[in-house]
Amino acid sequence: MRNVLTWRTALDQGFEPRDYPYAAEKVPVGTLQAKLDFKIWSKKAIGINAYFTAVPGGQKFQFTVFRNELTKEYALKGGKIDFASCPTGVFYGIEVGVNEKQRVLFLSASPV
Repeated sequence: MRNVLTWRTALDQGFEPRDYPYAAEKVPVGTLQAKLDFKIWSKKAIGINAYFTAVPGGQKFQFTVFRNELTKEYALKGGKIDFASCPTGVFYGIEVGVNEKQRVLFLSASPV
């Protein structure tokens, strides 16, 4: 079952998406553990914005997961997690990179 919020619903539930940057200089790069706090349908693309908090440290950040046109799932390339229905409030091992244009790349995620 899908558990992605609308922007308004997220705000009504006390979440503040603006506290989660996506700029490369503010997102941790490498392999880390993070809690998936909540998810919101993207306004600018066919995707889901996933909002994480790194542990330890508490650094907040977000990624967009785009819909795979073939499978119709919201999953990373080669990934098995469908972000439309994966649980929130749990920890994931994630890998983050940066490309040559200094854009953040959400490379992989797996439950911890």
